[in-house]
Amino acid sequence: MGFHICTACGTQFDERLKPPPACPICEDDRQFVPASGQAWTDIAALGRTHDVTWRQEAGGIHSLQVSPDFAIGQRAFLIESPDGNILWDCLSLIDEASINRIGALGGLSAIAISHPHFYTSMMEWSSALGDVPIYIHSDDGEWVQRSGGALNQWKGESVQLGRSTLIRCGGHFPG
Repeated sequence: MGFHICTACGTQFDERLKPPPACPICEDDRQFVPASGQAWTDIAALGRTHDVTWRQEAGGIHSLQVSPDFAIGQRAFLIESPDGNILWDCLSLIDEASINRIGALGGLSAIAISHPHFYTSMMEWSSALGDVPIYIHSDDGEWVQRSGGALNQWKGESVQLGRSTLIRCGGHFPG
């Protein structure tokens, strides 16, 4: 059994013996299935060839990215806040160095995902950081490939996370 990750879009799937026959996110018009076909990996294999790199973008804002680039080159942001830090979007890989660095910065109070191309390994991130709640808009709920108790699907045009506000902007996906 394993949690397979699509190498084209970086999305992690529920635990299963064999990889899924296809990735619904890649089969959607907003993504693509590579000409070579669907391929799969997992976090352990990805961690043997890739790292998570950090960059200070501004005071209290850090970007995280898998290096070398993986899938569609997603980038996440750790936003420091007095009410608790928020991870905006996720990466397919989580590593011990990032877990430790986030802990040294005060941990996380929430993970907020902008749209399905960033669902990646959101459940792994949540679990590794103390079952941090994950917020996605319910309009994008059909795209979740790995669910769990930390997942919160919010409705409406905005939701408060302490002093921070998530706003549904629409665009690439409905939520």
